[in-house]
Amino acid sequence: MPSFMHSYIEDIIDVKGDGHCGFRVVAEHLGKGEESHVLIRRALIRELNMFRTDYLSIYGNEKRLQYINDGLYPPKIMPTSGIAPKDKWLTFPDMGHILATAYNKVVVELTKPEIGISETFFPLRGPPPSDPFSRILCLGLIPNHFVYVKLKDGCPLPPTCKEWRIHRAKDAETWEYKFLDRQSKFEELMKIEKGEHQKNEDNPIIVIDDEDEIKL
Repeated sequence: MPSFMHSYIEDIIDVKGDGHCGFRVVAEHLGKGEESHVLIRRALIRELNMFRTDYLSIYGNEKRLQYINDGLYPPKIMPTSGIAPKDKWLTFPDMGHILATAYNKVVVELTKPEIGISETFFPLRGPPPSDPFSRILCLGLIPNHFVYVKLKDGCPLPPTCKEWRIHRAKDAETWEYKFLDRQSKFEELMKIEKGEHQKNEDNPIIVIDDEDEIKL
């Protein structure tokens, strides 16, 4: 995840890395315990199929929607490796919309730019509650694994997934308004971090060893 976010993290909780890790994080956040990850899959399947027409407009075609739906079902037979195949993993941005809407949560994905995109997902339907700041669920993505990230109050948040602005219902638009200042802060800090990274690339450290050889 972006380096500047480290100081805004209260805690990081790891979960079992068996291909169900994204669903395990959600179950842990909800207080169900990570072993209840199948219940999360069921809730997302129910949300997707109850509002299938709405999600079809997001995914573009029936084939893509069905692929996502199939991915929410746990594998019928686990591989001998004990790790669920990739087509059964929690994926963003596709499942971010379903997750945020099913649980009425502000779902945040944090990761490094070289891995993916840090984004915020709001529910597609319904207005925010009186205290939307208590509804944040953050998943940290490291290579091929999710961890549960507990964020500090008032921390910066990544920008909103662009698809949300296109497909959200009218009564859901005020979700984003509540977090705009925090998203602006995130983008400001991200620009600084990217600028420092570029500066380091443009000005590599020169090391001179005992034999006066110059290495870049």
